[in-house]
Amino acid sequence: MIAVCIVTYNQKAFIGQAIDSVRMQQCEEAFRIYIGDDASTDGTQSVCERYAAEDKRIVYVRREKNLGLADNTIALYRRIMEDGCEFIAMLDGDDFWTDPSKLQLQINYLHTHPECGFVHTNGSTFSGSNKWTFGQREGVYGLDSPGFANCTVLFRTELLSAELLNNIQAQHFPWLDYPLYGVFYQHTKWAYLPQKTAVWRDHLSVSQPLTPEAILRLKTEKCRMWKWLDTLYPGKVGYSEKEAQDFLFRTKLNLTYQFDDFSFVSPELLHAYKPRSWKQKLKLIGLKCPFLYAFYKKLHKKFA
Repeated sequence: MIAVCIVTYNQKAFIGQAIDSVRMQQCEEAFRIYIGDDASTDGTQSVCERYAAEDKRIVYVRREKNLGLADNTIALYRRIMEDGCEFIAMLDGDDFWTDPSKLQLQINYLHTHPECGFVHTNGSTFSGSNKWTFGQREGVYGLDSPGFANCTVLFRTELLSAELLNNIQAQHFPWLDYPLYGVFYQHTKWAYLPQKTAVWRDHLSVSQPLTPEAILRLKTEKCRMWKWLDTLYPGKVGYSEKEAQDFLFRTKLNLTYQFDDFSFVSPELLHAYKPRSWKQKLKLIGLKCPFLYAFYKKLHKKFA
């Protein structure tokens, strides 16, 4: 049995398309659609309840209070584990699948490659009117790594354990996929399939915040997650405090130019930072010269 795990919160405009893209799957193996609604207030509940009434494969779980993305997903994982599903396919409530053979394609691969526990695919990213392809992504724990598109992932449920979920939950990370897949990377082989099977919406969300403060918090959390993985697997994830501090400074430098907010870069920080590229040198010089700052800001998108 395959469990399709959909987590959603206030996604009335998108959740129907997500569910329909799962229902259209042509798969020889049985599957259930688990929907974890994190106490939505925008009408998502009525959409999900209508689908659940029409399709007995849908298990709709509505939270009494908002748990947050990570805890909502963990609670759904625990339900799936209790129900004994062998595989879990991920789909966020604002994304959707495009290939009706997605599940069959990935299940076939795992059945013929028992040493592999995790498989993801190619797909497309949608941002406003722009759409582009994402492809193979190596690793999920490096600071500059984009990780995987969660909507393309399918993995064996046996990779999960109560101890692992409790450990991750205790960290209070803002998301679950980054740390979880970082752990998986240390315990199983995984595969990439080049077929496009899904669309990931790149818009305002937990992973795509809008304000500079929220962006910096998210980047800081990524550093904390990277360090946490290093404590679990010393020497295997390439963590260093120096790299983390450099990553955060580059983030602050970019935010200064993006939002015209100089509060991110104090004189002490500027003095201590050693630029690693000509682009960073130009940005640092620009902070000390209003004319150059205005000029470099126009070019920010080219050398960000």
